Amino acid sequence: MTEQAAAFKARLWAEIDRRRDELARLCAESLKVPAENPPGDTRAIAEHYAAILERAGLRVERFEPEPGKMSLVSTQPGRADRPRFVFNGHLDHFPSDDPALWSFPPYAGQVRDGKILGRGVSDMRGGLTASLFSYLLIHEHRVPLRGPLTLMMVADEETGGAWGTGWILEHRPELAGEACMIGEPESPDGLRIGEKGKSQFRLIAEGDSRHGGLGTGDDVVIRIGAALQEARKIVDMEDQPPADLLPILDGMTTYWRTEHDRGRQWLYRRPSMAAGLIRGGIKVNIVPRRCEVEIDCRLPFGITPDDIRNAVEQRLAAAGLGGVRFEHMLPVFTASYTSPNDPLVHLARANAAAATGKEPQLTVTFAATDARYFRPRRVPTLIFGPRPSNMAAPDEFITVDDLVAVAKVHLGTALDYLSEGTGQ
Repeated sequence: MTEQAAAFKARLWAEIDRRRDELARLCAESLKVPAENPPGDTRAIAEHYAAILERAGLRVERFEPEPGKMSLVSTQPGRADRPRFVFNGHLDHFPSDDPALWSFPPYAGQVRDGKILGRGVSDMRGGLTASLFSYLLIHEHRVPLRGPLTLMMVADEETGGAWGTGWILEHRPELAGEACMIGEPESPDGLRIGEKGKSQFRLIAEGDSRHGGLGTGDDVVIRIGAALQEARKIVDMEDQPPADLLPILDGMTTYWRTEHDRGRQWLYRRPSMAAGLIRGGIKVNIVPRRCEVEIDCRLPFGITPDDIRNAVEQRLAAAGLGGVRFEHMLPVFTASYTSPNDPLVHLARANAAAATGKEPQLTVTFAATDARYFRPRRVPTLIFGPRPSNMAAPDEFITVDDLVAVAKVHLGTALDYLSEGTGQ
């Protein structure tokens, strides 16, 4: 990194500290514009962010390949067309459930006692705000860049990303760039380089309906219950990680983002299994004709969706439940990671250490992100976001301190990567 680039970074980090209240308000204001998924309509929040970018004099492209699923892309040009650094973040978020369960309104956009409160703040309006604020500061201070800097704010991540990041990179592959950072929830203590895959599937049992008085205790709901007991054994399958990930996975035994993770670190090395939704029957005194259950399974390294299908179908057949049908729920995909030796990892890790005073642990995660669209294109992709508190539960929040740290790391890593004299 040149002296000029180092001076720019020091100046902009000082700006982040000086304007931390502005940064927190920018995040909180976005929480007043919900984009629950389902239904996944991101038009209002996309226009909210587009207005901010356009007021700053930045060009914004809007993409809406499916009605309601709007994404935004804005790019600041560099001296050359490559390398491109990408900030990626999603606009949609989990539903808030019953507001009566919350101790504060989920969409009031409050900053209180050093915390930013509201649904979606950890997943992922906080990390998205860090990227946005970094992007705006770089533009405001006219920082010279050797390649383009792209901000990608996308729809549909919570339901697979096919109409958001997936669609954009399929139709505009140049926007994948050469390096990507995503502000999904993690914690300033961790720099995520990998994540598990996904193999969601249905188990379906069908039969004949009749009066409940003729029930014999072996109807389709009972069969699905028995099938679940067999399917749950997939959590015993052993992973086969690549050698350069073994030290990272070994370190995960003592790492957790929140208390929800603690005690479940063994899931980094095993498939997870959660029966999230079940449907069966139409009335209590009618023997049901059909029952199905939807199962969420996250895949460790070395286990594929086909491995899960084969394991479940074999167990069902052995238990005399061969009539229960297995159906994958698309998309399914394998685990992915960026090499811990990639230069981008070293840049981000150094920035995190400088911003927080502590070198972050390299991590993987239980869940999945849109990084899965970048990594197969050979784009090194990292996750660095605020620690999530009550994510997908009532009273969700992040801290302002975390938001400030994440903004510094996003900005610093992008500047280091795009400064003259820095290799790809």
